[in-house]
Amino acid sequence: MNVGVVAPQSSHWDDSHRAASILAKALRKLGHRAWLITSVFHDGTPAVEPELVEKSERGFVELENDVAGVPALRVLSAKPLLPSGGVVLRNFSRILGEIVDLYGLDVVVVFSSFWNGPEEAAKWASVRRSLAAAGEAVRRSLFVYIPVYFTRFHVARPVEYASRVMWSTLNLPFILQQADLVVACCQQEAGELRQFKAGSEKIVESRSWVDPEFAEALNAAPADVPDGFDYVVSYVGPLREDRNISGLVKIADKLQALGRIAVVAAGSGEAAAKFKREAKNRRNVLTVESHDIRLLASVVKSSVAGVDLSLYEPMGIRALEYMYAGVPFAAPPTSRAAWYVADGVDGIHLGSADDVDGFVRWIAALVKRPEVREEMGRRAQKKAEGLTADRLAGLIVDSVRRL
Repeated sequence: MNVGVVAPQSSHWDDSHRAASILAKALRKLGHRAWLITSVFHDGTPAVEPELVEKSERGFVELENDVAGVPALRVLSAKPLLPSGGVVLRNFSRILGEIVDLYGLDVVVVFSSFWNGPEEAAKWASVRRSLAAAGEAVRRSLFVYIPVYFTRFHVARPVEYASRVMWSTLNLPFILQQADLVVACCQQEAGELRQFKAGSEKIVESRSWVDPEFAEALNAAPADVPDGFDYVVSYVGPLREDRNISGLVKIADKLQALGRIAVVAAGSGEAAAKFKREAKNRRNVLTVESHDIRLLASVVKSSVAGVDLSLYEPMGIRALEYMYAGVPFAAPPTSRAAWYVADGVDGIHLGSADDVDGFVRWIAALVKRPEVREEMGRRAQKKAEGLTADRLAGLIVDSVRRL
């Protein structure tokens, strides 16, 4: 089966963007041909010279050894001055049609909400259906939509909130209507989508998002605590203001009273320099900028707990990866990870993204009673067992074959 996986941009750190690469890798692992179809951007900066794409004959360039880790088709795109500050794929319904025909795509999987990719793909699907109904010979390619739809979004400006409400009201129902299959990450998201009259028969649920490469790396990754420390708590993800990374520094300050506990932040982003300045005079704050999967697996595996203080995290894949490694996780209500974590069982629900004190009290309890930490870790690992993305890839393939 030939599959195109569409996303706004690629990323090593942002779950909602790296998810497309994870799925493409999982599909290829199962023996299918898969390409990432995305903008020129990777973690906010160009992954390919935009001029090369501008001058391309069909509006895209193919990169066999793309920075995303899978073969990619980088298409005409831009970062307009929109309230969301997101990425726009230009003339995408036409370009997608050419890609489908040129690469013989059987399935097009489109990620995320609040950008133009899903709407353009829905237009493409609608036109194909109309042509087929009129007797035209067109390739039957199925449209799978993965909304990553999380309504607890953090917005700094009223106009941004209004734009998202408008997108949900005007675009989402049309997209859901045109989709042949809709993949929700959990029961909560599926319920939200049904409010837009998405038929229950086309919705499937799966939380199988653990990167198979991460799962494999865990086997050989050492659980080494940095020299001079007895414990590690960690965060893996973008270093941006909306991730509330200043809260990690506050956590580090309070943890000093509990003993030799290091706070490790693995990631990069627009606020990385600011974070390093804040952490400079704190011996127990360590940063990791490498995205090497083995190193990240080691960071996770060595942690007594993982944490996410994000003001908005619509996917929560990292939480699943921590749990897969047997590490309990703390998540605020503004992160989808809170849906995966059972409060007090395999992690905790923080009161808010600023609940530093609640997290520190939990760490104090885990350090004081290691048997509680071990039991939470076992339960986390049991819950996440088998939740690798190749399982999701198999579900999608089996589902579309029945259509």
